[in-house]
Amino acid sequence: MGNAMRFFKRDEFGGWYESMSADLLLKLDDFRSRWGAPVVVSSAPGGVGRNDGPEGTSQHNVDQWGEVRAVDVFPMVRGEGGRLVYMNSAEDRARAVRIAQEVGFTGIGVYTDTGPGNMVHLDVRIDRNAIDPALWARVSGQYVGIDRGLA
Repeated sequence: MGNAMRFFKRDEFGGWYESMSADLLLKLDDFRSRWGAPVVVSSAPGGVGRNDGPEGTSQHNVDQWGEVRAVDVFPMVRGEGGRLVYMNSAEDRARAVRIAQEVGFTGIGVYTDTGPGNMVHLDVRIDRNAIDPALWARVSGQYVGIDRGLA
């Protein structure tokens, strides 16, 4: 796969770039463009691709899907004095979900219990669509409805 991305480099995907869904990469680049500030790809194990075996249903699992269909990211925002900081507010989380839906992601999760800031899971699962994406949040280690993650 060539690197036609404007905002990301191959090495940001921790060795998973060649296994990434082309649709995921295009949507991620579009998300970053609309976000208007850096979006940091998670370096946590499993934050991009995973080898969970053929039974693992995570969209990150290349063994199940033949490609990586999900990526976890940390969007940044302008803080005091225009300094870039990691997203942490309910308003920014809601904006991230809105942009992810506009871009066409079919799985969107908001995690408020991560560091260095709030994390967003973005995926291109095939059993949902952009009009009715899978939406969830993780708050204090509990998976909950998206509303709780946007509060």
